[in-house]
Amino acid sequence: MQLTRQPLLTAALLLAAWPAASAQVWDEPLGEKSDAALMNSLPAAAVGAGVIQRVDNQVPLSRTFVDSNGEPVVLSDLIDGELPVLLTLNYSDCPMLCDIVLTGVVDNMREMNLEPGEDYRVITLSINPDEAQERAASVKARYVKSLGREGGDEAWTFLRGSEEDIKAVANAVGFGFVKIEGGVTTEYSHPSTLIVLTPEGRVSLYLTAVSDDPQTVRLALVDASGGKIGNVADLFFTTCFRYDAARGKYAPIAKRIMAIGGGVFVLGLASLLITFRALEKRRSAEETEQ
Repeated sequence: MQLTRQPLLTAALLLAAWPAASAQVWDEPLGEKSDAALMNSLPAAAVGAGVIQRVDNQVPLSRTFVDSNGEPVVLSDLIDGELPVLLTLNYSDCPMLCDIVLTGVVDNMREMNLEPGEDYRVITLSINPDEAQERAASVKARYVKSLGREGGDEAWTFLRGSEEDIKAVANAVGFGFVKIEGGVTTEYSHPSTLIVLTPEGRVSLYLTAVSDDPQTVRLALVDASGGKIGNVADLFFTTCFRYDAARGKYAPIAKRIMAIGGGVFVLGLASLLITFRALEKRRSAEETEQ
């Protein structure tokens, strides 16, 4: 798996100035012996925070959480094999980053021309096991109101749960976060990422930019759905383009485009030959009648 490690200086500056703003993508968990030099160079709040991309890993669907209405929800009730899912892990008292991520989700949902609840679902799981239900309900209401799309309330679920269940999901998708000790309020060092799941709950793609463009998010959902949603143009893009994590966009795959182009050329040529032969037969028949 090809992953990237962001520059150490940038990570250190971000974490020192803003503990909840780590957005690193690591190729190994922080804390391994091979990362000793890196570990010694980063603030303690960074240890364990980051994203380990675990594409095709299965989310534990049997885990039970509580939604913003205080009702128990088994993860399989939401990830039921029908629709792809945008998964975010956040918490309501986050001083800045979570709001930026969720506002970006709202902006993309408004503009990417897919219907929430019909084409995809969104799940926001709090990483704080002590998240209050009233707080979760008010946060959901704020973002759903900002979204202003029909079906948004049903399509976007905010979940709370036990530390064990939260960590089970976080570990499955490679989302590392750390509680910052000694603060007046509960804060976490955590990455910013959107995790795209297949309808069956397998990790399909990571969108690690704080705010991805709507077309990229749309294509990621179409890709995760296996072509169940989207149109012919989307299917062309997901066939001929591959997500480039370094650029944060879908980039063309030359061989696939050439193969499809070659196939289209052959079909076009065959169509012309068939048409030509049909015209020749018609002309011969007319000449015979004369």
